[in-house]
Amino acid sequence: MDNLLSTAKEVLSIIPTATGKDNEINMLIKSAKKDMERLNIDVENHISDDLIISAIMMYVKAYFGNTNTKEKELCQKSYSLFLSNIASTHEYMKEVSND
Repeated sequence: MDNLLSTAKEVLSIIPTATGKDNEINMLIKSAKKDMERLNIDVENHISDDLIISAIMMYVKAYFGNTNTKEKELCQKSYSLFLSNIASTHEYMKEVSND
């Protein structure tokens, strides 16, 4: 998660040594991962994949702090587009057992 935290800080233009918003950022990273898992996306096995990381970063940007509303809306739309693309690609999906 530390790598995602440092990437999120870079995306949010927060200096790497600043720690005041780490809890909020980590919460958003976890929320993005849970949201993708809810859609049966195998996040943990693809956590270093740029498409998954980009989706997580768009989620973080969409819900972090009180920034520009238009930018947040654009990030939410981008996140939704990433999810759609990821979910339509079989390799990113969890195997469904027929037990």
